Amino acid sequence: MIKFGLNSFTSILGEIGTYSSKVEGNAMKQVTFLSLLITLGAIGALQSPFWGVLLYYSLSVLRPQHLWNWALDGSMRWSLMAALITLVSFCLHLSKIISRSSFNGMITLIMMYALLVMLSTITAFNPQLAQGWAIEYAKVLVIAVVASLVIEHFWQIKLLALMILLMLGYIAWEINFLYFFQGGRLNIYHYGYGGLDNNGAGLLLAMGIPFAYCFALSPAKGLWRWWPVAAAFLGLVLMHAVMMTYSRGAMLAAAVGIVWVLVHHKPRWQSIGASVLLAVSLSVMAGPEIQTRFMSTTNFQNDESAQSRFGSWAAAWEIAWENPLLGKGIRNSNQYTLNYGADRQGRTIHNQYLQIAADTGIPAATLYLMILGFGMWNFRRARMMCRDAIETEPDDDKQAQMHDASRICLAAQASLVIFIFDGMFLSLEMFEPPWLLLVMAGVLPRVMKSYLENLSGDSEEDDEADDESLLFTPPPGIAA
Repeated sequence: MIKFGLNSFTSILGEIGTYSSKVEGNAMKQVTFLSLLITLGAIGALQSPFWGVLLYYSLSVLRPQHLWNWALDGSMRWSLMAALITLVSFCLHLSKIISRSSFNGMITLIMMYALLVMLSTITAFNPQLAQGWAIEYAKVLVIAVVASLVIEHFWQIKLLALMILLMLGYIAWEINFLYFFQGGRLNIYHYGYGGLDNNGAGLLLAMGIPFAYCFALSPAKGLWRWWPVAAAFLGLVLMHAVMMTYSRGAMLAAAVGIVWVLVHHKPRWQSIGASVLLAVSLSVMAGPEIQTRFMSTTNFQNDESAQSRFGSWAAAWEIAWENPLLGKGIRNSNQYTLNYGADRQGRTIHNQYLQIAADTGIPAATLYLMILGFGMWNFRRARMMCRDAIETEPDDDKQAQMHDASRICLAAQASLVIFIFDGMFLSLEMFEPPWLLLVMAGVLPRVMKSYLENLSGDSEEDDEADDESLLFTPPPGIAA
């Protein structure tokens, strides 16, 4: 197995070298960055599969082939390479993973959901169509299970949260750059992003906003003292980018996520102050067209787009109850919505939960809701653990670190709230970022318990030193 793994890593690095030698000069920066990222990820994955997981989710969030489609010719499937690196590393360290990890409730629910997806694919009305979508499902769910078994420490959770902010923040920066410095280009509205339309792109960006909140309030010293200001700036950039998508669902979901954070944040006077600052900032950033677009949500009775969604929802409801056990097959229901009252042939359901019920059956939809509910509950459990630890911790520095951990849990929960809310208007069941959040939620109670015990000195084990699989020391501000 070790020889196979080393040969696989060598093959991947060789393929990168061959590809890089063919790249023209104007695309060299992008290819060099991705090649370096893949190389570092592969080297790190030889020591710990977590670095492969981080690499994979970094690319799945950034979607570089869409961000830099003018520079990348598509012959290199960067995310696939990251997935292979992760799986090879997982196999290399399988014995250690089995001895150190344990199945949590989230893994069990995901595997049960995967079983129903597989059965629905087999019984689909159009098996060929369902199989194509099932392959995409498999990629998402397999990596989710692997990541759930690999993540063991809180600093890994924090690093994943930081990755989400940086990757989405960079996308938002590019979108704002096009608008402000290239003649008001609104590519995100006209073309969407990463294979998603403007609504899906708006949801993707909105999910990064809560992470700007938690890192803007992180304790920072020395060279990292500028980081909270940078995180707050990225939050504003993300909010403006969401507005530029003109997606009413994304703007409304982002507002719900922000309110969720402000309601649960303490002390309350900070929440009130932040609310005032946000209200002023948003009124400045949102021009008349964006304000009109957002307020049009109140006039849904006369809105053609809203009415088409109502028609597709009604069609999905009927399809689900006519095929309650396994549905019509993954994305097969779209082929029948016109027969049940939708406005056109092939109409997507535009509702995550009804889409799953019509495609994969009511048991699968119920299980999916259980997965989301379990994720929300676990984030809350982790926050409550931090709160209880803070009340009994006399040391101010340790209290600050516990508050920081609590904010990360709250940010991840708010990001999941944004997805759950916007899921009522979109069909994105194979969307990677929420599955990463669910993975984080699945491991958080166990990871947080260990982190708090080590922080308070209740555990004699050194959570970091005993992990022989780590190649790199966490950067400053991550391990804290």
